Amino acid sequence: MAGNYFFKDRAGAQNGPVSLDELAALARAGRLGPADAVWVEGGGPAPASEVPELAAALGEAGNRAAAGVGPLQSFLPVWGLFWRSIVASLGISLVFTAPWAGLWFYRWFAGRVALPNGVRLFLQGDIGQCWPTFVGFGLIGLGLGLVNQSPTGQAIAGALLLINAGLVFALTGWFARALRSEDGALKVSFEGGFWTFFGWSVLFLFAVETIVGWAWILKLMLRWICAQTVGTHEFEFTGTGVSILWRTFAAALGCVFILPIPWMIRWLAGWFISRIVVTPPAASAANILQAQAA
Repeated sequence: MAGNYFFKDRAGAQNGPVSLDELAALARAGRLGPADAVWVEGGGPAPASEVPELAAALGEAGNRAAAGVGPLQSFLPVWGLFWRSIVASLGISLVFTAPWAGLWFYRWFAGRVALPNGVRLFLQGDIGQCWPTFVGFGLIGLGLGLVNQSPTGQAIAGALLLINAGLVFALTGWFARALRSEDGALKVSFEGGFWTFFGWSVLFLFAVETIVGWAWILKLMLRWICAQTVGTHEFEFTGTGVSILWRTFAAALGCVFILPIPWMIRWLAGWFISRIVVTPPAASAANILQAQAA
């Protein structure tokens, strides 16, 4: 079947046009489910499972999901993510409301992400565990807003950005420890060292000056973070530097026109989430092969 295809993803958003090969790739990655609507340009919608060319791809995704292996799923509503991002940013910038604003947003965000088998995630953390981190973010933002463009001001800004890297490290550790799944199966922690994290952050800041190099540093940093997140599940970031670069530039270009901003934010966030592949320890190589052969 030739032609341009359109489809609705798990969040109900319409996507396309894409080729049939691209649809099959989405199905194999678990981004397209059997019941999701698919239609060729000019035709009527039908469940993806009724398109013969997608049946094998959906079967492969189902076998992997049965073994608990696959990318994280996201269910981020465009406007819900947009207005909550603005409210959370304002709340953190006020400093004294930062802990509540930060926890409120991250709880909501985590609840819109699911494991490959569809089980939703949630945050078990409370204010007492994260308030210094979010207050720190508020103070850093306030400080960056006050510094000028003089050499002294730029040096202060650089120091504040390095302190911010330490806060991101603390946030990463807290988020991983607080993350749970609704079925109780997920319990992980971030075991990466501070100085390694700090080194990646400094390297990223310098790479930003190269205009394009930062994307590859970010890819490697995210792979390291995923590898250092250990417990009941294993994580791997599969995005590439090229993919990060062009998507970020495309999103930035879209934001220039103002109106597409909510869609650009949701598109970029959803893509990063979908690049994180999850493997439960029980899904050993033998178990995965057995599930694929079933």
